[in-house]
Amino acid sequence: MDMREQILILRRNWMLIVSFALIGVITAAAASVLMPKTYTATSSLFVSTQNVETSAELQQGSVFALARVQSYVGLARKPQVLDPVIENLDLNMSAQELAKTVKASTSRNTVLIDITATDSSPEMAADIANGVVASLIASVADLERPTNGLPSPVRLTSVDAAQPPSSASSPNTVLNLLLGFLYGLAAGLIVAVLRHVLDRHVRSEADLRRSTNLPLLGGITESQIPRHAPGPAVLTGSGTDSFRRLRTNLEFAALGRQMRSLVITSSQAGEGKSTVALNLALSIAHSGQRVMLVDADLRLPSVAEATGLEGSVGLTTVLIGRTTLEEATQHWGSAGLSVLTSGPLPPNPTELLGSQAMEELVQKLQTDYDVIVFDAPPVLPVADAAILTRHTDSVLLVVGATHVSQHNLSKSVEQLTLAKANVVGVVLNRIPRSGPDANTAYRSEYGAPSLHPMDNDGAPASPVAEAEAAILRESERAVSARKEHAARGGTVS
Repeated sequence: MDMREQILILRRNWMLIVSFALIGVITAAAASVLMPKTYTATSSLFVSTQNVETSAELQQGSVFALARVQSYVGLARKPQVLDPVIENLDLNMSAQELAKTVKASTSRNTVLIDITATDSSPEMAADIANGVVASLIASVADLERPTNGLPSPVRLTSVDAAQPPSSASSPNTVLNLLLGFLYGLAAGLIVAVLRHVLDRHVRSEADLRRSTNLPLLGGITESQIPRHAPGPAVLTGSGTDSFRRLRTNLEFAALGRQMRSLVITSSQAGEGKSTVALNLALSIAHSGQRVMLVDADLRLPSVAEATGLEGSVGLTTVLIGRTTLEEATQHWGSAGLSVLTSGPLPPNPTELLGSQAMEELVQKLQTDYDVIVFDAPPVLPVADAAILTRHTDSVLLVVGATHVSQHNLSKSVEQLTLAKANVVGVVLNRIPRSGPDANTAYRSEYGAPSLHPMDNDGAPASPVAEAEAAILRESERAVSARKEHAARGGTVS
């Protein structure tokens, strides 16, 4: 995982990470409020030797005291020391329970012993610490007393009596909040990485490349599609620019052969294939070609509703011989786009699309029109699109960004390949206009900026985009000029 991918993870999941960090802080704050307050008091002892007369004896006594200190530290939490404290302070606990609240420690190469006691009462914490000091002094004096009746050579002296603390030692609210923030932040980062690793949706061109080697012919941003339109929508402004680029790229993809009939399909529903079919057909019609848009989705048709045309007469009525093609054909838009709506929904759409009547209809349409665009059902739910490709020469696969998984996209390409369909490429649809995936969803092979970086008024947002648009316009004019020359009887070079 390189730095760019790490930054992308942070940009995609920053709200999740911040939420986890806030949850950690809130949890720590709640724990700090609910935790009982405890107070800590500390007293100190000094270990020395007595009855020393010479410097040599003093040196030996110092070594002896250092050697004994660690033993006295361990003795401070033994029942021999703690039982008298419990009796004197009338504590309702055992020596083992009291030992959990008492801590004895010493610094290296010193003869100082610190006795620390913790309790919910500051006065009781100080009394326990001082009581342990007094009991330890008495216990050491008794244990170190020689058998000959002489006084103990070791003397423990209290040098710092414990005082009731003025503030609680626990909970440490500031520390708890800091730890809660760090733990929440770490949890958020872990969840963000797992989410990135486990998310197999197609979000960018890089995700697309992991699923298929088909060429990416175009990209449509999400903001170019009206949000209020549940079905296919007619795009204007920068949306038409995107489809002009797609139209030009299709002409280059078909270089050296004819592309007369084009099936527009997707892996699953909701990827916007009907919107792409309608607007691509309009764009081709605006270039001066005779175009027929056929609503071949005989399960969930949408072209009639989107265009406002009559939907009771269409493809199905022509296939069963109830009406002729000329009677069912309707015209829509200023470009003179011919539309064949779905007609009444049949009980056997797959058989109808694979029938001999459908093959003959496609042949007739190819005779009467330059390009026929079929809005076909999705590939994975039903076999309609695969059946329809038997009668057509090209397929364009629509991929909805964040709507389809890499696995489903691979399965769709595999099914179309098994049907021997000529898939000319894919178009990435519903690309986010803003956010972490906006700049990575659709890039050229050489890492150039997006082919559609539009500003708020629909104008290209960079000189690179303007140059690309100019090249595309020149290509379109060249293609149109060659076609006009051919129509006048000339030869196409």
